Amino acid sequence: MPKQKVIKVQQFDQNIPIEFYTIEDNLDLFDFDYHYQYNFYQIYWFTETSDSTQQIDFDNYALANHQIWIIYPGQVQYFNPTGIKGYYLAIDKDYFNRIINQEITENKLHIAPPLWFELTTDKISLFEALMHLFKQEWNTSKRTSMLEKYLGIYLHHIQDLKELSTYRQPSDNRVQFLLQQVELNYTSHQTNNFYANKIALSVKRMNELLVEATQRTISQHIHNRLLLEAKRLIGYSDLTIQQISSELGFSEVNYFNRFFKKHTALTPLSFRKKVKKVQ
Repeated sequence: MPKQKVIKVQQFDQNIPIEFYTIEDNLDLFDFDYHYQYNFYQIYWFTETSDSTQQIDFDNYALANHQIWIIYPGQVQYFNPTGIKGYYLAIDKDYFNRIINQEITENKLHIAPPLWFELTTDKISLFEALMHLFKQEWNTSKRTSMLEKYLGIYLHHIQDLKELSTYRQPSDNRVQFLLQQVELNYTSHQTNNFYANKIALSVKRMNELLVEATQRTISQHIHNRLLLEAKRLIGYSDLTIQQISSELGFSEVNYFNRFFKKHTALTPLSFRKKVKKVQ
């Protein structure tokens, strides 16, 4: 299998919504010959790195000791685990959204990845104690109720750390709701009115809220999300451009080609060749 292919990954045990592993003891989970796209949330705590980097959705990031990364469902990730130590949690998407997200909607765990944090020296012992609890439970009973409690504590402590990503959470809950609606509907609903009706505002007022909080209109958010998914499918799948165009909700492949070239200065086929050349 060529390295640019993406392996779509599901959780190992569908009956356990929270899984815990140490990276250095489970290198088979991170086969660095390929890119991966997961259908669940992941939380990495990299305790030791060695001039390491990871790629997430075509962008490269340097890894440093004691960084905590949250990888969202759908993101395409690649990293070489050689020389890396740390802890890894896999969390079922529906479980995370339904149970955990209720507690953090207004905090830092937003829906605009990537998201990563710096663990300062004074916090290391606290986080090591939490990992010890996770490990003990995972290696014995694997009780979901206990793992959930530890996860809730872990997430709350993560939110106290210094965020290294540049995204800033909108203070207006309506803005957050609109961004969630874009994520859910960007391939099927691309009109302003659809989203304005969701929050019972005029299109003008909706866009005013969005521009004030995010510097982008609803159309720009939709286009950015379409473009990201287009890049993923063009760069990391065997689908034809016609199939990708249809999957993303474009009525004509020519329209999709123009859209893609307008935002990237490349045709879809040129972008595919570029990604394969890099890989």
